[in-house]
Amino acid sequence: MKNRLILSFVLLLCFIEAHATHIVGGQLFFTENKGAYYNYNIGLTMYFDARNGDPGAEDDFVNIYVFRKRDNARMATVQVPKIGRKSVSYTNPLCGITSTETIMITYALDVRAESVSFDDPGGYYMVWDRCCRNGTITNIKSPGDAGSLFYLEFPPILKNNAAFHNSSPKFPDIQGDYACVNSPFFFNFGGTDADGDSLTYTLVTPRQGYSTKAQPNVQAIGSSNYPTLNWIDGITTANIIPGPKPLTVDRKTGMLSVTPGNIGLYVFSVQVDEFRNGVKIGTLTRDFQLRVVDCPKMDKPKLLFKPKGKSTFYNSNQIFTIKKDDPNCFEVMVTDPTLNDLIHVQGQAIDHSKNYFSLLPAQYRTTVVNDTMRFQICLDECFVTYDNRPIHIELIAQDESCPVPLMDTLVIYIRREGGGNNAPAVTTSLPSDYVRVAAGVPVTFTVFGKDADADSLSLSGAGQNFTLTSKSMVFKPVNGKTSVQQNFTWIPPCNAAPGDTLKVDFTAKDLRCTGNPLATSKTISFIIDESPNHPPAVSTSLNASTVGYSIGTNGGITFDVTAIDPDTNTITLSAQGRGFDLGKTGMHFASKSGVKQISSQFSWNPDCAIMNGDTDQTFTVDFITQDKTCAAARDTTSVLIKLSDFAAKTVVNFPNVITPNGDNKNDCLLFNELPTGSCNDQFKDITVFNRWGKQVYYTKNKNQSWCPDSISAGYYFYVIQYTQQSYKGGLTVLK
Repeated sequence: MKNRLILSFVLLLCFIEAHATHIVGGQLFFTENKGAYYNYNIGLTMYFDARNGDPGAEDDFVNIYVFRKRDNARMATVQVPKIGRKSVSYTNPLCGITSTETIMITYALDVRAESVSFDDPGGYYMVWDRCCRNGTITNIKSPGDAGSLFYLEFPPILKNNAAFHNSSPKFPDIQGDYACVNSPFFFNFGGTDADGDSLTYTLVTPRQGYSTKAQPNVQAIGSSNYPTLNWIDGITTANIIPGPKPLTVDRKTGMLSVTPGNIGLYVFSVQVDEFRNGVKIGTLTRDFQLRVVDCPKMDKPKLLFKPKGKSTFYNSNQIFTIKKDDPNCFEVMVTDPTLNDLIHVQGQAIDHSKNYFSLLPAQYRTTVVNDTMRFQICLDECFVTYDNRPIHIELIAQDESCPVPLMDTLVIYIRREGGGNNAPAVTTSLPSDYVRVAAGVPVTFTVFGKDADADSLSLSGAGQNFTLTSKSMVFKPVNGKTSVQQNFTWIPPCNAAPGDTLKVDFTAKDLRCTGNPLATSKTISFIIDESPNHPPAVSTSLNASTVGYSIGTNGGITFDVTAIDPDTNTITLSAQGRGFDLGKTGMHFASKSGVKQISSQFSWNPDCAIMNGDTDQTFTVDFITQDKTCAAARDTTSVLIKLSDFAAKTVVNFPNVITPNGDNKNDCLLFNELPTGSCNDQFKDITVFNRWGKQVYYTKNKNQSWCPDSISAGYYFYVIQYTQQSYKGGLTVLK
C-alpha cells in the first residue's frame, strides 16, 4: 500500500471512538528507502496491554500528522495501516507473569516525499495522538484518562539545493521483562542509526497530547509545547521509578538501570536526539512502562578458586603462576544456595581474540541447598604470557532467577611460562636505531622480520603517540612465513621542527597463536635537524646583462640559461617577462626541471611589429631557478634587451649614363646599394619612365637590376618609393 505524503491531506470521514486503558508505549519512525520512488517509510511501533486493554481499541489504521516546525503548519496527514502484530517475549521465557502480557503492533506505509515540499531549514515533526494509557500506572495522576503522544522531529530532505539523506534511529524489540523490588535491573533501551549519526538519551516527562477519554482519536494539532503527563506528588524526572537507585539512562548507550523500592507500574519516556557532525538534526521520544513486582528472595551463585598448595581462596589482587612443567588444567568451584537451580558457567580471556582454554562441565543443576560443582579449566599450548604480563580469565556463573539471572564474576590473573616457541626478530638496513633527518630530505630504509621456527608472521609499524599517516610516513603492513620485509619511506614535512624526535615501533608478530601472538618490536628514533639546503644559482652565456639589437639584423637574439644546485634537490628553471607575455612577443624559452644542473636556450627574432611605431623599445626578462625544498630557495638573473630601429643610409648616387652594349661594363642600373630604410620608412618599389612618361620598368625587389637591352637609347627617369619619402632622378641610355 502506497501513499503520497506531500500532495493532499487524507480526508478523515470517521474516527474510531473505542477507548480503553491500553497504550503501554512505543515510538514513531521515518526511514529512507534509498533509490525507490516511494522514498520513505513512515509508521509507528506501539506496545499494547493485552491483559488490561480493550481489544476494540486495537486500531487497524493510525493517523500520523506532519507539521513544519517554523510555524506549526500542517504539511500532511497520513493514514497508516497495521502490518504486524506479535507478543512481546521475555529474556527468559520461563519468567513470564500473568499480570503482564504485551503485544507489539507495527503500523507502516511507504510514501513519496517531494524534496521541494520539505526543504524548510527549520525542519519538520510528526505526531500520533491517542488516548488512553494503562489505568493502573503508579507514578502519574489519573492514568486511565491520560492520552499518549508519540513525537518525532526530522530534518529537511533538501538542504542547500542538495538531497539530505537521513533515517530516524532503529530500535530492537522491547522485552516484556519486569523488575523486582530492591533488586538491580537493567534494560537496553538504545538504538542504532543507519546513517552513522550519534545518538544521545535523556529521561523526560512523557507527552500526552490533546486526546481524551471522551475523544480518544482526535485530529492532532501542531504545537511547539505539547502538554505532558502529571506526575504524582514526589515524582520528577530524577526519580521516575523511585527506590535505592532511581531510574537512570546512560546518555551514550541508552541502557536503563534501576533498583526500585516499591511494587507498581511505572511509565517513563526517553528522548533520543540525533547528531551529525556535532549538529542536532532530529529527535524522537520512546514511551514505555515497567512493572515492579515483589519477587521471591534469590541468592546468587558464588565462584571460588583455591590454587594448588594454597590454604586460602584466590582473590583478584593475586597472580596465579603456572610453570612450564605444571599440569595444564586446574579446578574452580561454584556454589549455589538454592535447591534445583540450573547454573551456567562461561568464561573468556580478556583482551584476547581467542580464549585458548576450555571449561568443563559448563552447567549443572543443584540437588541440595548450598550445592557445590567443581569444573576444570584446561589451557592449550597457545595460552602463554609474554614479558611477565598476565592473561585475564573472566569467569561468569549465572542461575535461572527471574526476571533476569543472578550472576557472580571471578577474574583470574594467570602468568604461564612459555613453551618452545621462539620470538621473531626485527632488524633494519640502517646502521643504527637513530636516524638524523631534515625537512624535505627523503628517508628510505628496509625493515626485516624473521622467525626462527618458520612460523607465519606479520610486520607492521606504529608511531609513538602519533599515526604514521599523520606524519606522511609510508610503511604498509605485510604478512608472510619465516621472513618478511617492507620498505619505509618518509619525506619529513616542512613543519617538522628541528630538535624534535619521533619514534616509530616496528613490530613482528609470530602468528602461530593468532589470538595471542608473540611479538618483538624495534624502535627507530628520527632526530630532526636543520635543513642543510644550499640555494641554487642561475646564469646566462652572455658577457653582459644587457643586449642591444637593431631590427633587421640577421640571426636574431640567442643565448643559453643555466641553473646549478649544489645539493641533490630537484630544481626548476623558468622565465618571466616584466609586464609582458613571452609567448605573445615571440620569445622562446622552455621551462625545465631536474637535479644538479639544467639548461635551456632563449631565442628571439624581433621584427618591426614589436616596435609599435617607436624607434626604441626595451624588454626585461627574469630567469628564475628554485629548488623544491621546504625553504624553497631561489635565484634570479635578469637580461635587459634594447631594440632599435635600423638606421637609414644616405641615398646613393646613381650613374647618369649606362651603356647596355654587352661588354659587362656599365650595362645595367644597379639598385642593390639602395638604403634599407627603417621600420617607419621602408622600401616599397622602383619605377622607370621614358621621357614621355610611359612606364618601361617596375620592381619591388631592390636587389634586382635594370638592364635596358631591349629599348632604344634616350633619356629616362626613375622614381624610388619609400613609405614616407621618394627619390627621383634621370639617366641617359647610350647604345
